[in-house]
Amino acid sequence: MTFTITSVKEKGAVSYEKIGRLIPDGEHEIRVIKDGSGEILRIQKTDFTLLIAGLAPDGLQLSDSGNRVIITAPSGEEYVVLTNQVRGMIEQWPKKKAAVFLLLL
Repeated sequence: MTFTITSVKEKGAVSYEKIGRLIPDGEHEIRVIKDGSGEILRIQKTDFTLLIAGLAPDGLQLSDSGNRVIITAPSGEEYVVLTNQVRGMIEQWPKKKAAVFLLLL
């Protein structure tokens, strides 16, 4: 099921389309899954913990507002995950998942 979220900012509206999920895998990894394509990459759980604490591991960064995590895949594509969903996923490991979005231009 796909859906689009529109975020209204000072610079105008920005739309994000849900394209997949972050899924906990084992004790220490998070799988980035793209619907219809499968796994894009795996990220260590500790990398997200470091990011939320203020350090930016390779391939991860926080948006200027801190509300979104930006994941850069090896192919160069950027995916967006809501920070509060990542926090909830880590706090309630391995029960919670998080939605993965793609920025629509």
